[in-house]
Amino acid sequence: MIEHDPSPEDWARLRRYASWMRRLHLGLEVSIPRDTFSRLSHISAGGVLFPGLEWLRWYIEETDIPSSCFHLFLPPKLKTVVLYTRHIASDIPRDHVVALVHVISFLTSSLVDLTFKCGQRRAAVLEDTISSFVLRHGSSLRRFDSDLPLSEAAIHCLVQLPNLRSWVGTHGPPRTLPLVAFTSLEELYLEPAALPWLHLIVSHEEDVIRKGFVSATPRTSIRETLKFLECPRVTIIDSTFLSSVAHFRNLVGLRVEGDCSDAEGCVSRLTDDDVKNLAAALPRLKTLQLGRPCRSNSCNTTVASLMSISVNCIDLTVLEVHFNFLDIVRDLRLLLDRSSERDKPKCKLSYLVAGYVSLDVQEVDVETVAMGLRAIFPCLARCPGWGKWSSVQAALKPRI
Repeated sequence: MIEHDPSPEDWARLRRYASWMRRLHLGLEVSIPRDTFSRLSHISAGGVLFPGLEWLRWYIEETDIPSSCFHLFLPPKLKTVVLYTRHIASDIPRDHVVALVHVISFLTSSLVDLTFKCGQRRAAVLEDTISSFVLRHGSSLRRFDSDLPLSEAAIHCLVQLPNLRSWVGTHGPPRTLPLVAFTSLEELYLEPAALPWLHLIVSHEEDVIRKGFVSATPRTSIRETLKFLECPRVTIIDSTFLSSVAHFRNLVGLRVEGDCSDAEGCVSRLTDDDVKNLAAALPRLKTLQLGRPCRSNSCNTTVASLMSISVNCIDLTVLEVHFNFLDIVRDLRLLLDRSSERDKPKCKLSYLVAGYVSLDVQEVDVETVAMGLRAIFPCLARCPGWGKWSSVQAALKPRI
């Protein structure tokens, strides 16, 4: 807290501290009296309080900062801004809308990472403001995450940004995309409402190739650049979904989450062939998460899927995938007897996620399960779970 009559030494100390500040969190944790901000303006240099500030997280409704003092926290070289408003009411209060518009209007072309979250609350002026920012200053953006819908012009601008590496999609796509789209994108996160983007991007790429634009205009394709894809809360994971994902052949991380419930059943509709095709198409995967096995134990994928993943994705270290345990002893024996991939190099996965499914096998079959899993994952050391999984894990440990 600043004293009422700071000494010259106090002001000097505050100026030094302000010049060192690189990260700042406004709201939630500390409440600052409103009149303090006008007093802080006395130590600002060039109209900003923290000239070296690079990262700012601001909970708008948790701070009472006069709009005339917003500039203190928005230096020209600011790189990352995270703006939150978390109102329970159906609409954002007008004064907070005004505050957000002011803050966004102060942001400059130096910004490379912008996150703006207002939940389900909507205000047309905010949508216009964030769209205007993308149109005016988007060229420097490397990451963009906003749950506000953008105008069609802003969307077309966004997909053509030359430096955009990471994007969080929260709304559905337009009907068409510009010829050049997402040429530098490396990380794509799609909320449920934005999943149609996946099909549009793939079909757009196919259309560009079919019409011969690639040869006429050499360019980078999202098929080559995309490294990480995350799709939470999907309702069904099936072959149609994976066929779109498989086009991004340089993926290193793929995370798809679905909610398996007793009422709705298992979200996985995949077969062993579906998983095999995906693993063959994406050999660079280090992380593959297609949902952990659920209580229903009703999926159509078996341990054969695990073998396909292990031999095709040599660099894999994280794996979550549905596979059926009901006949695991039989399935492992058949796999090891008939598989032509048994002697191929395999990934170094050490931890297998068993999910919520209890392994119910006879004690005499524990060694068979352990031996079969070790044949698929030579480095496997842990597979915690219910039932006999603890016995299998114990059998995996090398005997001294």
